[in-house]
Amino acid sequence: MGRLRILLVSDLHGSSVAFGKLSNAIRFYRADVVVFAGDLTGKALVPIVRDDGSFSLGSGVSKYLVNVFGDVKAVGDKDLNKVVKDLRGRGYYPFVTDKAGYEELASNRDSVRETFVKLMINALEEDLGKVVARYREAGVKLLIMPGNDDYPEIADYVRKQASDVLVPIDEDVIEFNGYYFLGFGYSTPTPWNTPREVSEEELGARVEKLIWSVDQTRLGRLIMVIHDPPYNTLIDQAYQLNKDFKPVVRGGEIVRTHVGSKSVRALIEEYSPLMGMHGHIHEAPGIDYVRSNSGAKVPVINTGSEYSEGVLRMAYLIIEDNKLKNYFLLRG
Repeated sequence: MGRLRILLVSDLHGSSVAFGKLSNAIRFYRADVVVFAGDLTGKALVPIVRDDGSFSLGSGVSKYLVNVFGDVKAVGDKDLNKVVKDLRGRGYYPFVTDKAGYEELASNRDSVRETFVKLMINALEEDLGKVVARYREAGVKLLIMPGNDDYPEIADYVRKQASDVLVPIDEDVIEFNGYYFLGFGYSTPTPWNTPREVSEEELGARVEKLIWSVDQTRLGRLIMVIHDPPYNTLIDQAYQLNKDFKPVVRGGEIVRTHVGSKSVRALIEEYSPLMGMHGHIHEAPGIDYVRSNSGAKVPVINTGSEYSEGVLRMAYLIIEDNKLKNYFLLRG
């Protein structure tokens, strides 16, 4: 088999800055294919409430109240675009409305969800559109799937965007240059009850079904792109949280705990794929190895994520002769 250069990213969570960097990444890193391992969209809608001049900042100047998780500040017309841009860069979805519109939205949970999903799709269309346009010029494909934080409507949207460049891989197996990319974007249950979670048993059964769709003599060319990392590895160590969802601190250091999927680990041990590509645990970037039942050391990689800071974390992976020849963990 020839050489295959892969650029892996994950968990950009709607950051327009991170998506912009992703669109430009192939200018600096020569890749045959880019793999996006889930969590495309952000986590919060931010209302920006127009005051209609009742409390003007100056003559004829509108005031807007921006509420980011209880931190309320007032901005004027001239600063509104900057605030919106900053929020989008951090992965939030600003929604400009008047008081009546805000009160109507706040009183209707269905309306909140509908508005949130609409904003996510509009932003994804813009951000992903730039990536696809740039990759089409470069002749690079993007293998992509939603993650556990992405709503079902986002998963549907991604499937409908399939093109000569964008290749959806969620719950599918795609052949590329003689290698097989298996995608699975759901996670096991989290404390936040995210939109796409399944039990360990269901995850294992659904992924194993995908594995059996591959010629079993070619599992050495199988790359498992599973959002949830394997349990008890360097790449599944999350901050341990207390009952208030705050990090536990002991001896001045934040305590970490293994939160990955036991089913993912068991499948890697059983079927010994070429490699595992993962995300989900933002604070655990790196590479580790899972020893399979056949004795092989299977590399598993998590890029980590710093999306809220506008940082793009990546892994540049070089495969030669059915093995991971070299890798580089990058941030920019």
